[in-house]
Amino acid sequence: MLRKAGLTFVLVAFVALVAAGRQQQKLTEAEQSLVDGSKAAILAAGISEAYFDAHFALSKVFNAPGDRRVVWRFSVNGHDALVTDTVGFYTQGGKRIDTHSIAGALPSAHDITRTITRRLAERAMRRCIGPFEGGAVVYIPVGAPPRASLVFTASSVPRRKSRAERERERRERRERAQREKARREGKAVAAETDTVEEEDEGGGYPIYIGAVDLETGRCTKGLAISGPPKPER
Repeated sequence: MLRKAGLTFVLVAFVALVAAGRQQQKLTEAEQSLVDGSKAAILAAGISEAYFDAHFALSKVFNAPGDRRVVWRFSVNGHDALVTDTVGFYTQGGKRIDTHSIAGALPSAHDITRTITRRLAERAMRRCIGPFEGGAVVYIPVGAPPRASLVFTASSVPRRKSRAERERERRERRERAQREKARREGKAVAAETDTVEEEDEGGGYPIYIGAVDLETGRCTKGLAISGPPKPER
């Protein structure tokens, strides 16, 4: 029975290796050139080849006019992030030379070995921005000067203002408008007799974006902004 189970395991492993080999053979010469160039660009950013072979796996290759990309899956200590390399080109001496966006997207890259767990990252995120929703691992440049880092990101859950808070803000806005009008017209502020008007229920507290460095456990947060920024005066 054990011998039969062992034989089955060997056959399954062999079939998996053959399937992987066939999948690799499906790449055209042009696609393989993109993959090789992308790997070289990542190694040039600072990743060792042994580390690359152990932690990077090819996900997809696109070789269409106007869309030449190589997508890698970077995995370490249970964390997974997709790394996209957009491939452009320029011509020099009649020869086309590829350029890789990954070269600028991963500055000062290094072999990441020690990381905190997802559970600890989520705990750090809650301390940083409070209750949050979603959450994703990305491999991006962080800091100044920028350094390629594995980061857990999420946004805080919006907390709605109470009815009393919304009514107080409406009352304060009316009072400010009345004082401003009185200053312009030289009149005293009239007694407030208006009833409280209904307001859009979309008002709430600020939403924050948190980023936890999975190597150090340090979290940074920023205010989420919707719409175009206000022009400077």
